[in-house]
Amino acid sequence: MLTIKNLTKTFDRQNRHFDAVHEVDFHMSSGDFCVLTGPSGCGKSTFFHLICGITKADSGEIFFDGNDICKLSDKELAKLRAEQISYVLQGDSLLPNFTVLENICLPHQLCGKYDNLEEKAMELLHTFGLENMANDYPSNLSGGERRRVAIARACVHNPRLIIADEPTSDLDEENTALIMTFFQQQAKQGKGILISTHDLSCFRPEMIRFKMEKGVMRKA
Repeated sequence: MLTIKNLTKTFDRQNRHFDAVHEVDFHMSSGDFCVLTGPSGCGKSTFFHLICGITKADSGEIFFDGNDICKLSDKELAKLRAEQISYVLQGDSLLPNFTVLENICLPHQLCGKYDNLEEKAMELLHTFGLENMANDYPSNLSGGERRRVAIARACVHNPRLIIADEPTSDLDEENTALIMTFFQQQAKQGKGILISTHDLSCFRPEMIRFKMEKGVMRKA
């Protein structure tokens, strides 16, 4: 599903160059559940931005289903993210003037996807224990509830690859287990799951596949 070769991204900060991602090689197949860990500032979010085409790489190749993402136009990248690759960003990314249900459905409706969208959204809200909040606005939700809505939005259109940056950072132990179980079920259905985390307590040792150290990905 995803193959990355010699990927590098360099930034300038305070008159110095540094590699946020340095010559990274990576591979994952359909059904893989990969966990990326490492300290803040080591390049995890930059790595995810590169995979999704939000940030352009300085060198290297990113192949999704054999197609080099680095060579796609902005319009083609937007279509890829709308249809096949979903990204749950860190922080609060919900639109404050739209309800929970509208936040989940609107991005996909704008891309022309309407088939059973609200029904699928309500199913996910039920799975995440939020079915009674469909008509609430984000300001009425806790941080953990907003995080679960963002995950529902990323999964409602059945993407093939789900990338989540610190998806459990705002969740308590019970809801962390709920989200991890959901991701495991998605992987069993053949989706690729790639997440980053600082909290390793909710993972079995064999699930921690990769560590980022100073922008270099290594086997855990």
